Parts: sequence; structure tokens; C-alpha cells
Amino acid sequence: MSAGTLLEELRERDIRLEADGLMLHVDAPAGAITEELRSALREHKRALIRLLERERRRLEEADRRGLIIKWSREPGYVSLHDPTTGEWHEIATSDCPPWVLEDARARRRRKGEKR
Repeated sequence: MSAGTLLEELRERDIRLEADGLMLHVDAPAGAITEELRSALREHKRALIRLLERERRRLEEADRRGLIIKWSREPGYVSLHDPTTGEWHEIATSDCPPWVLEDARARRRRKGEKR
């Protein structure tokens, strides 16, 4: 099992991990940590810390960028950058409130983008 797979499995079981330097803090419901999971945590501790630190940096960068609204490359869609996750979402213009479309138009004018 890879560290990424282990992290996904832990999250599915509502087990939370937090990296603090070289320490890995585990917050889990009573009885959620089996001996198998405990062994996997020990085996993948360093990789889990690296994953958590990378994830933390990515979320900090996403938060710095904030909400970004722009026209998608796909006609009829707007792209939204979610500052809480760092993910981009494609939303149909027909599903967008008017202020989102106005913001996308204003961004295009500021950036000199072509449609």
C-alpha cells in the first residue's frame, strides 16, 4: 500500500493526520486504529508527513490566489478557482448567477483575452 492510498483510507475512516515537523499526530475515533493500520502508519510515516506538507503548501497557495473567475476554454462554460481546495471547476454559464458572468467579462477585458 502506498502512502497516498493509506492517507485516502484513513480519511474514509474519519482518521485525521497532522504533520508537525517530524511528528505525525493522529486523531481517530475510538477503535478505528487497527494493528494493521498502526503498522502501516509506522511504515509510511515519513512519506505521509511529506504528503501532508505538500498538501498544506498547495492549500496555502490556493488561498493566496483566492477566488478566480474566468472564461473556460470550453464554449458556454466559466472556470472557477476554489480557494479552499485549489481545484478548478467548470460551470455552465446557464447555471451561473449574473455576477459570475460579469466578473468573467471584466477579467477578459482587463487581461485582453479573446473569446
